[in-house]
Amino acid sequence: MLSPKKKILVIDDDEAVFDYLQQRLGHLYDLVTTTESRLAVKLALQVQPDLILCDIDMPDVNGGDLSGRFFECEYTRQIPFAYLTALLIPSEVRDRRGNIGARRGIAKTTPGPEMIQLIEQMLR
Repeated sequence: MLSPKKKILVIDDDEAVFDYLQQRLGHLYDLVTTTESRLAVKLALQVQPDLILCDIDMPDVNGGDLSGRFFECEYTRQIPFAYLTALLIPSEVRDRRGNIGARRGIAKTTPGPEMIQLIEQMLR
């Protein structure tokens, strides 16, 4: 029997990112997506993701503020969280040893196999 796909909550203000990630990751992971950053913690409580990928630069609530909100909530604090950003290219993220601020980070332009490898590391 196959184990169920790991669930990833993706928070971004650009719906095109969801289509892009679905093509790259949808065969391996169950992607739950939202553009409603204000409701992201509530959604995480409902869907109980295994990982949260969050854009940094969003109009309503930015990724830094959301990171803090997830950490403040005792039920979401333990969910691995990473920034998914277009502000840096993959080599810049690697130069920072995978960190953006105090959180893990993945550049949106990271090649598919490398992105999967990074996600798998966070899911362990």
